[in-house]
Amino acid sequence: MPRVTAAHEQEIRERIVAGALRVFGERGFHGATMQDVVRECGLSIGAIYTWFKGKEELFLATCDLASGRGFGELATRLAAGQTVAERLAIAVGFYFDSAEGSAEGPGNADFLVQAWAQAEAEPAAREMLRRRREQLVMAGTFLLEEGIARGELPRWIDAGAAARAYIALLDGLLLVRAEQGEAFRRADAEREAREILTLVLGAGSAVQRPLLPAVEANPYSLVESGEGSRDVARAGVRERGSAA
Repeated sequence: MPRVTAAHEQEIRERIVAGALRVFGERGFHGATMQDVVRECGLSIGAIYTWFKGKEELFLATCDLASGRGFGELATRLAAGQTVAERLAIAVGFYFDSAEGSAEGPGNADFLVQAWAQAEAEPAAREMLRRRREQLVMAGTFLLEEGIARGELPRWIDAGAAARAYIALLDGLLLVRAEQGEAFRRADAEREAREILTLVLGAGSAVQRPLLPAVEANPYSLVESGEGSRDVARAGVRERGSAA
């Protein structure tokens, strides 16, 4: 019996993961089945279960593969940037490029929206989203810290907090894309995302951190009866009447 080399084993595993990546990209986590992966990669169901315990483990492996490819491409593109402004612009452009996809395959926008919708019920989807966000935040934090070290951004900026907030903003634009459907225009979304970056870069001229007051939490629900608000309004009327 011929000996199976480690390189051959790795090739089989990568073949499975690559096929699963295409399946999950087209069908989402919930819609994809292991049989879909079998048909895509051309291997038996037994061969797939040799490497992966189930769909959840395979799903996370495909996400790690996609992230690795994505960050490799981003690193290549960032090399063309000379300043932090250029590199941030390149990063934002790549975010939208990967959301839209190319002739070789679909983008990740629809897939991510599906994953967000399934995160509450599907632990694998939630874990994938958590990993993805941490990786994006790490990359964004690195870019901002590089700008601080080079004197292009002020030292008072909290790079980690700014990166996390900005990734949330970009992901929010993917939800806007889902809301708008065919009316969505990438150029408009990218212009809005770049406008926030312009504000961040403009902060480089501020020697001290601007003061922004913290607002105390005051939970409110649209389904409440509104009695509390009416009580406050009535109290205000009584006070004005007493003063009269």
